Amino acid sequence: MQEDVIINKSQWVNWVGNQSCKPARIEAITDVEQISEAIVRARVAQQVIRTYGTGHSFAPIVSTDGVILDTKSLRGIVNIDPVAKTVTAKSQTPIADLGAPLLDAGLALKNQGDIDTQTLIGAISTATHGSGLAFRSFSGEMVACQLIDGEGNLRQYSLAEHPDVFHGLQCAVGTMGIMTEVTMAVAPAYILKENIEIMPIQELRERWEDLLATYRHFSFFWMPTDESSVLYGLPVAKADDCYVRLYSETDESPGSGGQEVGSRIDHSYKIYPAVFEPNFHEFEYFIPAEQGIEAFEAQRELMLSLLPDSIYPMELRFVGPEKPWMSPNYKRANMVISVAGKPGTDYWDYLRACDQHLYGRSGRAHWGKLHFMTAERLAEQFPRYHDFKELRRSLDPAGVFLNPHLRDLFG
Repeated sequence: MQEDVIINKSQWVNWVGNQSCKPARIEAITDVEQISEAIVRARVAQQVIRTYGTGHSFAPIVSTDGVILDTKSLRGIVNIDPVAKTVTAKSQTPIADLGAPLLDAGLALKNQGDIDTQTLIGAISTATHGSGLAFRSFSGEMVACQLIDGEGNLRQYSLAEHPDVFHGLQCAVGTMGIMTEVTMAVAPAYILKENIEIMPIQELRERWEDLLATYRHFSFFWMPTDESSVLYGLPVAKADDCYVRLYSETDESPGSGGQEVGSRIDHSYKIYPAVFEPNFHEFEYFIPAEQGIEAFEAQRELMLSLLPDSIYPMELRFVGPEKPWMSPNYKRANMVISVAGKPGTDYWDYLRACDQHLYGRSGRAHWGKLHFMTAERLAEQFPRYHDFKELRRSLDPAGVFLNPHLRDLFG
């Protein structure tokens, strides 16, 4: 996978090139004090200030004509606590950097998604997730953080000491402040057995409930055409086939199942990641898990009827309920439907149709993906939305962290 973003003195561009901006300046910082100073300068100048992880978001959550902070220097593990089962790391630490050190301490991330080059803060801020109804997103696993608020003040928060507001901080899309250090709850180390099957859709329909109940991780890509699987470098599959990923915990030794993708047994952090070239744009909505296969079937029919020339696979995953106020999984187990398209293709009418269908099913958007959410929708969907906005204003009264996109949603 190509890494991260393009930065020069006048431009910032995300990893797939669909979001870019020309800020007044891009500042590289090396310590927390410099962040505080940069925030104060931006506030006095009435400029927006944003930062970024590895630029994996498709939505315009970084773009600004104000100031962008390059905080890559905030990288590295600060502490691993095997007793409390937590890891504390600087906010720009890539997820991939956690696997081996955690394993050395007998620990592991509870779950993770396909991409491990994302930073911890990027994953936390947008409720990035893996698959499994027993597991939360990265937001739901954050238990403490250090942030610098909109007036340049360094603040410390923890779930234990600030239960009244902490859930507002866990999934905030960078609107509460610039987080410099985070603490995550982790699990005892575990070994995964991977089974990958190319499954005809009729077989998937018949086995759906059993797969969901049996496996720790059940997810799949549905292929609309014979050419679809090639786009993501997957084994060749025919139209209406599904590339199904099934993971279960095992006591078998790492490597005993072979090392070919599809039949591996290894430590969890080595099984989860996949490699995807940035050749797609993605739209992702979370709908109540109980809608299950019926909602998938409806989305499949929508895709076949409205965008018959699209060859990009549709991905489905599952996430358990959690407490962050603005997480798509707030107090609800979800099935996650991801729809992709080719960069440069005008498929907005199709995405709007997908939005109408999935929002009509109580769909909530992934903050880092393309979406059509509005403040009115959020007030309807999230019971703590107004509490979130009140907390945000208390930490950033001048709105220094709100670019136009975020101001429309949370201002």
